[in-house]
Amino acid sequence: MTKKKSAIGKDISNIPNRHKPYFVVDTDNKITSYKRSVCIDKVILKARLTVEEIEDLTSMFSYYIEHEPQSNGFTKISYIMDLRERFGVYIKLQPFITGVNAEIQLHSRFTTNLIGNSPIILDILNNPKWFIVRLDVATDYTTPFNTSAYLRRNGNQKQTNYDTSSWAGSTGNPNKTACDSHYDRKVEDELINSNFTNRFEVKLFFKEANNMKLYDLNHNLIVQRLQKEMFIPCLTYSYFYDKQVKTNRGQKEYIDLIRQAKEADNENSIKLLLTTSQWTTFRKHFKECRDDIEQAYIESSHLIYDFLVPSESIESRYAELEALNKSVASVNVDIEAEK
Repeated sequence: MTKKKSAIGKDISNIPNRHKPYFVVDTDNKITSYKRSVCIDKVILKARLTVEEIEDLTSMFSYYIEHEPQSNGFTKISYIMDLRERFGVYIKLQPFITGVNAEIQLHSRFTTNLIGNSPIILDILNNPKWFIVRLDVATDYTTPFNTSAYLRRNGNQKQTNYDTSSWAGSTGNPNKTACDSHYDRKVEDELINSNFTNRFEVKLFFKEANNMKLYDLNHNLIVQRLQKEMFIPCLTYSYFYDKQVKTNRGQKEYIDLIRQAKEADNENSIKLLLTTSQWTTFRKHFKECRDDIEQAYIESSHLIYDFLVPSESIESRYAELEALNKSVASVNVDIEAEK
């Protein structure tokens, strides 16, 4: 689909050489999309486990006990298995709580392992009781961070901007469906060896009723939420590049307003300069220039979940089991004493 207000659909020969690496072209030399790489950055799952299932997990890995004082005077006890360094996995169990009493966090060490993961961890995740409460979809671009921008999904979200990052939404809101972040990966980690350093990440949140499982993902729901995101990878090739608007502080270029907003505490610095009609028009144009990250997700969905495939290396499995046996042998925690 040709986007009249972006570079998509145009001839790559009209793009300066220094910017050509931003785009993907077809056999006719037409720009089809921005160069982008999609991955799952983090997944959080929860479950309602029985006492026996919790005991099975605690018998597999070494763990420590966390005591968390509560406002009612009681103490919440959790069994923590921090396997992030080894597997990229963090497990939290609350054996003395009925209901949702278990959480697994799959971090990037796990979710970006596209050559297969630990069969032991995957066996744990195969329990149908685990349901997803958070799924982070990250789209990376070759465009520079300072040439791109995004607008929050709706006017109720709080947006905070820094020099090399922007964040919108509150993870503490129980009714949230998504939160956004846009940041320069190179600033976050100087050791990154990749040209895809400009990241736009959408944290998708689900409730137990959504029944979102790793083995039965509702891709339609994921795509519906991604379609609401408004991210422009490069303002230079958007509607806003040479457009101006008359504000209550004189004639302003749209791009200058966007850059000003990225330096401010939130995007309302634009809204305050525009009439209601101008603000509505601004958001309309921004939406028409947005990148179709949902399409990138669809095109990559057959690859980005390869971390759920067991490792095929027999030698690595034996080494893992040997290390696991050593870990189990070193565990000497008296659970009954904690009770």
